[in-house]
Amino acid sequence: MRWWRFVVASEIRKILAFRADFWVTFIGQTCIQIFIARSLWLAIFESSGKTMMEGYTIETMTLYYLIVPIGSKMLTGENMGFLSREIYEGTFNRYLLYPLSFFHYKTITFLTYSAFYGLQLALAFIGYQLLFGQFTLNEFIHLGYGLLFFMIASYTYCNLSLFIELISIWADNIWSLMVMARFLCFFFGGAYIPLSFFPGALQAVIHFTPFPYLISLPINAMMGKLHPIEMITGFFILLGWSFIFSWLSRRLWDKGQYAYSGVGI
Repeated sequence: MRWWRFVVASEIRKILAFRADFWVTFIGQTCIQIFIARSLWLAIFESSGKTMMEGYTIETMTLYYLIVPIGSKMLTGENMGFLSREIYEGTFNRYLLYPLSFFHYKTITFLTYSAFYGLQLALAFIGYQLLFGQFTLNEFIHLGYGLLFFMIASYTYCNLSLFIELISIWADNIWSLMVMARFLCFFFGGAYIPLSFFPGALQAVIHFTPFPYLISLPINAMMGKLHPIEMITGFFILLGWSFIFSWLSRRLWDKGQYAYSGVGI
């Protein structure tokens, strides 16, 4: 079946419906966040009198915060409320009539957004390396690894989001749960500050959670900061979490489909 092609094409048309607004927002947000992050860390480096902190120079820290905002959008794909909103409105009923699994449909739409942001991330990474570094074969390989990890992380986050948003079948409002899940992913994933700056004991604890594998692992892979053994280990751990969340979301739906009533209709 080639239905997924039509789904992808439809989602891309939605993304590009307001092209000017899209690119202005992308460029504006990225430049502003990099400027703020670089200014902050430049002050920290100058006050400490160091040129390197926890394996980062000001140049690599700038690259880190170039990847973070676009990579975070790539991770979160279609954003919060992509399923719960339809359950509350009753428009979720249409997926019960489609001749395909709503899990497959929602996953394809989610990953379409992720892939589109991945294209932006690739362009930004290449542009940065050409302007401030040397874009060699190694950087190209690291870019490929990073994008691969981000796509797997996005699939994992998609299943985590499906699990949380399916709770809306029973609960009237799950917005706080979604916000809390995103905050935990971003904070303990290294979106706000690299994990190497966390206390050693806390680093040991959070590596038993999926959060560092959703953001920190893809970023470090893209920056070439991972040993091959770390990449292989992280790859299989990330796959493991994706299977866990996929299983949980499907088990929740097995129970929830008998409680769903299509209230919004």
